[in-house]
Amino acid sequence: MFVLQAAVVKGRGGIATAVAHYERMFRAVGVRSAVLFSGPSTDTLREQGNDVIEAPSLLTSPLAGVLPLLSALRSAIEQRAAGEDILVIVHSDLTLPALKRLFPRARFATPCHSDKFKHKARTDLVITLNDTQHALVQAGLPSTRVALLGNPYVASEPVPLATGAAPRFNFVARFTPTKDPLTLLRAAALLSARTEIRFIGAGELDAELRAAAASSGVNATFPGWLTAPLAHFHRNDILVLPSQWEGLPYLLQEAMDHRVPIIAADNPGNRKALADGAYGDLFPFGDASALAAAMRAALADLDGLRAKAEKGRAALRPACGAEAFWRKLTAELEKSHA
Repeated sequence: MFVLQAAVVKGRGGIATAVAHYERMFRAVGVRSAVLFSGPSTDTLREQGNDVIEAPSLLTSPLAGVLPLLSALRSAIEQRAAGEDILVIVHSDLTLPALKRLFPRARFATPCHSDKFKHKARTDLVITLNDTQHALVQAGLPSTRVALLGNPYVASEPVPLATGAAPRFNFVARFTPTKDPLTLLRAAALLSARTEIRFIGAGELDAELRAAAASSGVNATFPGWLTAPLAHFHRNDILVLPSQWEGLPYLLQEAMDHRVPIIAADNPGNRKALADGAYGDLFPFGDASALAAAMRAALADLDGLRAKAEKGRAALRPACGAEAFWRKLTAELEKSHA
């Protein structure tokens, strides 16, 4: 089998991270693959040793697949497949019509990265990431095979975190309303200690967030977007993810793998990643007072919160590692053709 991943994205993180983990899985299980990709992470994916094909802008056009300009793309992918069956993992739904026309005999699977799924009906398999999403997709696509598989998590052994620094709370995400960095800022203002709050990322709320931090007196720092943010963590760093919605965030999985203590908003994806609070602390979304209470508790018992992350780390790779995820995925694909 030859696997082609397809993703057209505007931002870093998110889908690009999923593509990278899928590629590591394919290498680990000995499956040849390539990535049809467009987005700011193209160079990073290539640096990681992936076979990246630049996705043409026509790929998301309603006329794609019948245009002669895409025949070269079809030939390039078929040459890579070398006669093997093709499995297409579609991360961006807008590419699905063109790819279905270009490769009518291929099998198609699409991970459900967001709460939108109406364009996934033509796939052989929809991969859901959390229980709430799974129930919604099953109800919305009753004729499509849907499997709750989560994410493949395939990473190299994390570098041990540096020791000896004071506790620090870290936001790592895009600065958008959905990721909700402002709730973390409001919670930090309720703390009596001037603990550092580090906002790693960038986005539309950048100016508002910086202005609010300056006016609140919170000890906030803004290092910008970091390609490997956890490499900049020390042992007493705490990750806070106050987002309104997540599918199944790789950020939390990577944090657990690095033994980083976690506080996260209680949404379906965070709840799934943290096993209902067994692997990190949860608070109601948007509730700055509840988040401040969780932050105080973390400062009072950081070892206890770190122990939760250790528990999550122990469960992570057996459940989501390359061999385990590939077995689950191929079994579901076989069922879809039974």
